[in-house]
Amino acid sequence: MLKKLLWGVGLGAALVCGGVAQAQATAAYPAPELTQIAKTGKYVGSKACLECHEDEHKSWAASRHTLKATQGPSFGKEFEKNIYEWVRRDWDKLDSYMIVDQKDGKTNYLATRKVPWAEVDYVVGQTYKQRYTKYYDGGPIEVFEATTADGGISWKLDKTKVSMFAGNKQRAGYKFLFLEMNPAQGKMNANYYGEYRSWQERCIGCHTTGFDAKAWDQAKADFVAGKRVDLKDIFVADLAVGCESCHGPGEAHAKKPSKGTNIVNPAKMTDVTARQMVCGQCHTRPQVSKHSPLAQDLRGYRLTDEYTDFATYTRPAWGKGNRQVSVDGKGRRDHQQDMDIKLSTAIRGSHSAHADMACFDCHDAHGVGNKDKKNPTLKKASALETCATCHGAKAAQVLKVMDGRQGWARAGYPNWATEYGRQGNKQHIFNITHDGTARSWGLSPDQYPWALKKDGDAAKEADWEAIWPWEKASFEKQGRTVVMGASPWKK
Repeated sequence: MLKKLLWGVGLGAALVCGGVAQAQATAAYPAPELTQIAKTGKYVGSKACLECHEDEHKSWAASRHTLKATQGPSFGKEFEKNIYEWVRRDWDKLDSYMIVDQKDGKTNYLATRKVPWAEVDYVVGQTYKQRYTKYYDGGPIEVFEATTADGGISWKLDKTKVSMFAGNKQRAGYKFLFLEMNPAQGKMNANYYGEYRSWQERCIGCHTTGFDAKAWDQAKADFVAGKRVDLKDIFVADLAVGCESCHGPGEAHAKKPSKGTNIVNPAKMTDVTARQMVCGQCHTRPQVSKHSPLAQDLRGYRLTDEYTDFATYTRPAWGKGNRQVSVDGKGRRDHQQDMDIKLSTAIRGSHSAHADMACFDCHDAHGVGNKDKKNPTLKKASALETCATCHGAKAAQVLKVMDGRQGWARAGYPNWATEYGRQGNKQHIFNITHDGTARSWGLSPDQYPWALKKDGDAAKEADWEAIWPWEKASFEKQGRTVVMGASPWKK
């Protein structure tokens, strides 16, 4: 495998082009006092920023970050438009059933009553797709069954069999409907949707700002114990990805505006991991939350916190691949940019051009998706212009790295064993060949890292766990044996 970078930049150029110029400052930022505010301060919502930051607020208010979750028509007629127009028009033809609970790993219960679009409570997503939620009180309800034969990728609904579900207060909350819809007229996920957990207990942390996971957990416990009437509260400061998602809690700053001393400026952050996590806290795919075992977000995370204190990364499957990760480590689904970037750093080295860069060095966090932008996500007018800032005339060649699918055999259930990754701007592993294919690579087999289970048998494949390169030190700290190679059990 020929794995040479098409064109590189030296460390000096990287410091100019990337975000690490800030990291060379003599004083660490944020200072301990500001870090304490970030970790313990109160979230107050983006409206509190409007008076002093009118231009930034105006740009943000029209951005995609405000559309990650919106109110549905059950909250008022003015929210009807949050459901795609064509979907409202065709709603009666759709299987708008609420997913109630899980019977087993291959079967979900769906309420037999279709949910009218006017009863939708929250709409999750707008730009590429959207899903719909309806509140469920956990009580007895008539149900159909929907089954999956491919691990939840596709679902088949059986309407011929109706049974009575006894109810489960653990599942109460805003429940997803069976639908996953796209903005283009008539386009939808024909495989349907299969998340049986509520929006609050699964993924709300990345669709809103300031979600209070502890308050939610307490409310759920109280509801199950009969001490609370319902679970309709969502415990958020902002029903959007707002200012405080990236700048930290703003109560202290709103009460006493002070430049740089009581609100975080991400661009000034000197710790590379912390500045990358400003966006990485949501542009990631956790395996599971460490605080809520049913959740798959970094709920509770605050700026400067450690990722691994809140969740575990989705797991690689070296040489085999899975739905989340290709055989060589490239991400395959949405929200995996942070893992791609970290893997890229592991491959190219901490001195490489992209190692110290954060998403907002190239992307416009305030105005992403604004209609007046020539490029919906980047600060510059095109990807070519963005890459040319550092890569000059080689930018067009380097851009090919952004397509993790080019040159590889397609992957799909159950055949995951290829290097096939994600398309275009979704891929963020900056490691390409110049063997005529310009393909994006992850790790080569000799670089695959594995950790032996405690008291495991080194001769048994089942006792070896595939880990990420950046996890090596933490596993060794646990006393685990870590080995690099394609098949350590064969040694």
